[in-house]
Amino acid sequence: MIKHAFDGMPFMHRFELSAERQAVRYNARNLSRTFERQLVEERAKSAVFFGHVQDLSMWDRCIATVRRFREILFASHVKSDPSSAMVGVTATPNFPMPQQWLEQSQGTNGEYHLVSKTDLNLLQQVHANTLEPKRLYTYGDYDERLSGDLAASHHQYDPVTEETFNYSIKLGPMPKLTVFSVSRSGQVSILAEITHRRLPSGAAGTRIRPSYIHSFMLTQNHVIIPEYPLYYHGADILISGSAVGSYVWDEQSPTYFHVISRRQDIGHIVTIPADSFFSFHNCNAWDSVDENGDPVITLDTCAFSNADVIYQLHSFGTYLRGPHQQQQKPSINQTRPKGMNTPPIRQPSFGDLRRYQLTWNRDVSTASASYTTIARNIEFARFSQHYALRQYQFAWACQLLKPKTEKEAERYILVKIDLNTGTTTAYNEPRYSCSEPIFIPKSINGNEDDGAVVSLVNVIGAHGPEEDSSFLLILDAHTMEETARCTIGPYNISTFHGSYIDSDFQNVSIN
Repeated sequence: MIKHAFDGMPFMHRFELSAERQAVRYNARNLSRTFERQLVEERAKSAVFFGHVQDLSMWDRCIATVRRFREILFASHVKSDPSSAMVGVTATPNFPMPQQWLEQSQGTNGEYHLVSKTDLNLLQQVHANTLEPKRLYTYGDYDERLSGDLAASHHQYDPVTEETFNYSIKLGPMPKLTVFSVSRSGQVSILAEITHRRLPSGAAGTRIRPSYIHSFMLTQNHVIIPEYPLYYHGADILISGSAVGSYVWDEQSPTYFHVISRRQDIGHIVTIPADSFFSFHNCNAWDSVDENGDPVITLDTCAFSNADVIYQLHSFGTYLRGPHQQQQKPSINQTRPKGMNTPPIRQPSFGDLRRYQLTWNRDVSTASASYTTIARNIEFARFSQHYALRQYQFAWACQLLKPKTEKEAERYILVKIDLNTGTTTAYNEPRYSCSEPIFIPKSINGNEDDGAVVSLVNVIGAHGPEEDSSFLLILDAHTMEETARCTIGPYNISTFHGSYIDSDFQNVSIN
C-alpha cells in the first residue's frame, strides 16, 4: 500500500476536444508499469519515494541503502526500460530533445515531443498520442555538466525565444547548483554554477545548502532560484529511501533568492535574503526599474510560512466526507524534531498568494526583498501564457474548503483572482473537488480573461467511495460559469498538473 499522495504509479490523462464534433476523445496510461510489477514482486526495495517508506526487514533495508549509494556513485539510476521509474508530476509538450538525438535520427525534428518530469534529474519521453513510455533519460544527456541529482518538476519557458530553463543540484558535502537553458534545437547554455551565496554586503558568501525546490521564476532578463530553508540533510534520503525523511526545516534561516542573468557573460548577480517561507508553485514574474533606475523583479508565489505542509501531504487528494470525520486538532504531544510539527494535523489551508519585489543597486552593494499578500488559501495558480514574463491582472487557482454541514465535504474549489484588487470569483458546487485549473485564451488579441478554464473534477459520494465519480469541466474564464462537461468514470482521480496545446501541437498553456 502506497502511503503518500506524491507517490504511486503515475497515470497520464489525455483529452482531445473537438468543437466541430462536440466530442471529447480520452485515453490514459500507467507510465510506470514495469516499476509497478517490480514493486509487487519485491524487486524494487532500493527505490526512492517522496514520502512513502517501504516496510522492509533490517537486512533488506541495509541492502537497499548500499544499492542506493552505488546508483548515485555510478549514476546508474536510468534504466533501459522506459516504464521502470515513477516520473509523473508535470506533462510537458514540445520539450526540447538533446541535440545529438535530433542530429542522429532523421525525421525526429518533425515528431511531437511529450515529456513527463519530476523533482529528480530524470525525464520520461512518452508518445504524444498513445502515451506509451518511449525512454528514460536525464539532463546529463543534453550536456554532461548537467549531471546533478535533482531538478525542478516545473521548468520555465519563454514563449518568445522558445527557450526552456531549469537547474540541476548536485547533492553531497559541497552542493552545486547549475542553472541552464536549452534552445528549441537542444543547444545547452550554462547560465551559472553556484556553490556560494552572493550576498549584497560584499562579504564572503556562505555555501549554499541543497534546498527542496519544486519550481522557480523567470523574467525577460533573469532566472530567480529560491533557496528555501527546507534542506536535504546528509545521506538520510539514501538511508530511508524517502525524500521527506531527509528534510530539515531551519526556522532560523531566511529564504534566499538567487538572481541569475540570462546573459552568460554576467551569470550570478546577487543572492537576496527574504523572510522565511516555502513554496511549491509560483505564478508569473516580470522586470522593471525603480525611480533610481535600479532593477526590480516582481514575482507572485503561493507561500507557506513554514514547512508543516510537507508532513501533511499524505492526506492530499483524500476528503473528509462529512461531520462524522472531524478536523484533527493539534496534539499536546507535538514535537518539532526537524523543524516541522509531528504528528501532523490534517492540512488546514493552502498558502497565501504573495507578490514579492526584489531590487538591488547597480554596484550590488545593497538589495532588498519585500512582499504584499494578494489573496489567502491559494494553490496551483495559472495565468494566460500570452502574459508570461510581463505584468498581468488575472490568475486562476484552487482553494481548500473544510466541511461545514452534513451535505458538505472537504474539497478544493476553483477561484479567479483579480490581482489588482485581490477579489475572487469562485466555482463552488457541493461535493465537487477540482484539480488545477488550466487557462486557455480565446485569442492573442482578446481580453486577458477571455477564454476557458479546464479542470478535472472529483464528485465526492455522499455515502462513501462507491458513489464517487469524475468529469472534465470547462468554465467560462470570465464569469467562472460552467460551459460544458464530459463524464470520465465512476471513480475519483488524483491529479496535479496539466498542459494544453492547439490542434497544431503548438503551446498554449504549458506547465
